[in-house]
Amino acid sequence: MIGLLKSMATTMKHALDGQTFTVEYPEDTPEVSPRFRGVHKFSQERCIWCRQCESVCPNDTIQIVQDDQRNGEQYNLHIGQCIYCRLCEEVCPVDAILLTQNFEFTADTKDELAYNKEQLKNVPWYKDIDPLEAREPDRGAWIGEGEGEVDYQ
Repeated sequence: MIGLLKSMATTMKHALDGQTFTVEYPEDTPEVSPRFRGVHKFSQERCIWCRQCESVCPNDTIQIVQDDQRNGEQYNLHIGQCIYCRLCEEVCPVDAILLTQNFEFTADTKDELAYNKEQLKNVPWYKDIDPLEAREPDRGAWIGEGEGEVDYQ
């Protein structure tokens, strides 16, 4: 019983101090963590059509269709079934697919959440944050910013 009263006192203290914890969205844009994983951004110019993102995707969110010369004809991404694990971004050798900080995408039907490469090229960045800079904390972990030479072999 004492624990319940302590927790209620803490709740009331924070409720009455005048500080707000909510954001009046869409008038005020919320602060998004630099490591937030939002909708994908695809660069057809950088893509070498290696299909690694398609093979590493755990739930077949990415489908790539190629022609006879191994040129990519279609790059389809079903946002509705993506779990935003970022494996496709990590495995891409040329950073052709990046997860942005854009969380503002909606659809009325499930079929509208399937994006092609042209729709992914037009995905806006959220607050103009460069996703490669946002990945720097993670890259430092596996590149090894410690002392000594880094061997990439």
